[in-house]
Amino acid sequence: MLHEVRPFLPLWWLAAIQILGLASAWLARVHQGSHRQPASQWVFLLLMALVGATTLAAALTSPSGSVVCGTTLAVMVLAAVWDFDYGRKAMAR
Repeated sequence: MLHEVRPFLPLWWLAAIQILGLASAWLARVHQGSHRQPASQWVFLLLMALVGATTLAAALTSPSGSVVCGTTLAVMVLAAVWDFDYGRKAMAR
């Protein structure tokens, strides 16, 4: 008989990747327009890929873990595309 192999995600990894992902989204928005913007955007993109991969792995492991990871991924996407100054800089040109 073949045994079923189930992937395992440790709880510390799920917690750490969520916190780091949200922190990188916040830092990418804070450093917008500064000389640190390119570095913070690269960190954000790297962590966004890691959160996405963790979401896929969590979908195989546990449904509740994938909901948390998916929510973090959605918040990161919203933080990346939301216009917080409501186009004031574009309208000033």
